[in-house]
Amino acid sequence: MTRSIILDKSFLQGSKAVVIRNLAQSHRLAVSDALFYELLTCAAPERARCFAKFPPGSNPVDLVSHVGTLMKIEIDTHKPAGKPSAHRVTTPFVFNASLTSPDFTFTRAQNATVQEEMEQLRQSVVRFIGRAQITGELFPNLRVGNNDDRLEIERLILTPVDLLKFYGSLKAPPGEKSFPPSALVSEEWAIYRHLQVELLFALDVYIRYQGIIPKTLSPVAFEKMEHDVLDAQVWCLAVLKDASQPRKKSSSVGGECFVPTVN
Repeated sequence: MTRSIILDKSFLQGSKAVVIRNLAQSHRLAVSDALFYELLTCAAPERARCFAKFPPGSNPVDLVSHVGTLMKIEIDTHKPAGKPSAHRVTTPFVFNASLTSPDFTFTRAQNATVQEEMEQLRQSVVRFIGRAQITGELFPNLRVGNNDDRLEIERLILTPVDLLKFYGSLKAPPGEKSFPPSALVSEEWAIYRHLQVELLFALDVYIRYQGIIPKTLSPVAFEKMEHDVLDAQVWCLAVLKDASQPRKKSSSVGGECFVPTVN
């Protein structure tokens, strides 16, 4: 069975077309719907360069569902949603060849769809910022600047028993369906991995801002948060794909972010 690799925007942007196409010879290239819409909203020249790197022909990539879709399935069924590959587009499709041209423009209907998706992303960013802002309340023993404290919290987040205990204390927002009982949830669940990865990213952001995250962010800072949210979504899918623990990777902000091992 051909192995798959979940692409993120940074890798796609930084790689030459020949690298992406050679990778497609040995792997199925998986693209989340979140990344797909992110590419559509790039500046036209950048969008054209990215789409030109994909192999030509039918179903050049596996379009897989957003992790939120997998979580909804789990909340509705109280069963694990399974690997991302089980939720890919199976009908034949091709990318519009015009997407490789910087002169391509969306129709009114296409633009409305893209804007709707970006509004959902904006709401996800707002929720993530809220989670990051209360990191100090979630982990009251965290002293900003103390690396031992940070490592201990990372250990708790990465330990199933501790994370499930935390998960069991969570309540669904008013009017929404209750979360599956913690006794049913395991590392195979999207809801588990989403919580784990989001907490790790929120911790990184909290420390990046030294414990003081402004209620109102500048456009540049908000865009950085968008990148964090999209990265977390991609890495969450990758962890589910590999059924492996997130591992540390040095980041440019002086802390550590977490990425999945890749086949």
